[in-house]
Amino acid sequence: MKNKLLLTIFITISVSQSYAYAQSLSYPCSIVLEPVHEIPNISGTALMTKVKKPYTDQPGSPVRERTGVGIYADWMPQPSAFGDYDQYEGFGQIPGVISWRFKMYPIKEDQPSWFGGSPWVGKFDEISAELSAETIVSLRLSNSRTNRLGPAVLQSTLKGCVE
Repeated sequence: MKNKLLLTIFITISVSQSYAYAQSLSYPCSIVLEPVHEIPNISGTALMTKVKKPYTDQPGSPVRERTGVGIYADWMPQPSAFGDYDQYEGFGQIPGVISWRFKMYPIKEDQPSWFGGSPWVGKFDEISAELSAETIVSLRLSNSRTNRLGPAVLQSTLKGCVE
């Protein structure tokens, strides 16, 4: 009886995971990136879109379709507030398959917020893999001197992009 129950649970989980990967995503799509830990005010969003990119800069060059991801995060403390970090990086991952890292850039504001934090933005538009609802998008801490990627500060999956 116990083996049948375990087999049923395994099959149910396997079918659920297969279904999540088989669902197609709707583009363009935006998701809210949720704070991983309780940090006041931080918030973010990610935009996934299909982009047509020419192979060369020559007029009439054939185009290829890629998926792009852009991240906007606001009210972010300086990365050094979390330890030995000096920047944020955008990070996308199809678990167990592939991941992408891209640099985030702080935005200089004319009138910074009186309660602190600043906006950071970045994008990457060379994704050729097929994204799934299980794809993870996050804003992570990073140390540019050591190239060490730190923990996620904001994160979400693409489940909200399923048609």
